Amino acid sequence: MKNTLTCIIIDDDDLDRMAVEVEVRAHQQIKVLGSFSNPIEALDFIKIQRPDILFLDIDMPELNGLDFIKSITALDTINIIISSHPEYALQGFQLKVFDFILKPLESARFESTIKRVLDFTQLKDKAEAYDVLFENEKIIFKEGHQMVTLNSNEILYLEAYGDYTKIVTDKKEHLTLATLSNFLESLPIGKFMRDP
Repeated sequence: MKNTLTCIIIDDDDLDRMAVEVEVRAHQQIKVLGSFSNPIEALDFIKIQRPDILFLDIDMPELNGLDFIKSITALDTINIIISSHPEYALQGFQLKVFDFILKPLESARFESTIKRVLDFTQLKDKAEAYDVLFENEKIIFKEGHQMVTLNSNEILYLEAYGDYTKIVTDKKEHLTLATLSNFLESLPIGKFMRDP
């Protein structure tokens, strides 16, 4: 996980916005990039800065929080709504908001949300690292007199040919002198499934 997550706060009510700022600043793992009373002003800023987390109200002039979230879906932020309107919770969750906190903001409730955010980002980072590991796994085998190196994700399937194994990729088919069983033992566990 990154050492510090970044966030932006958007709320047209000055006191509510300052309450969120105070809560966020109590967490060293989160850095405030900006705090806005006007969602329109925040729109360009968020597209340039690309924060990890967005804390926002729903009921704001010019652009409400739900429409704001719809306008930035490509940015993949963790969106947390802090609102005094519980009737918007369902719409919020349909937009895949991470959490919906009711005002007035309570420290214990905010704390539990931050803990969930940190757990989530840690799991997400581990999953991405796992994907990269698989993408970078090399399989080296001998084909005739030459050594061939492939990324494991290039292999479409393997086929048994007696004492040989046929390795099929998008570009080429390879034949190596190794039984399928022996070849499978050298591959990443769980990467390939054997058909009966």
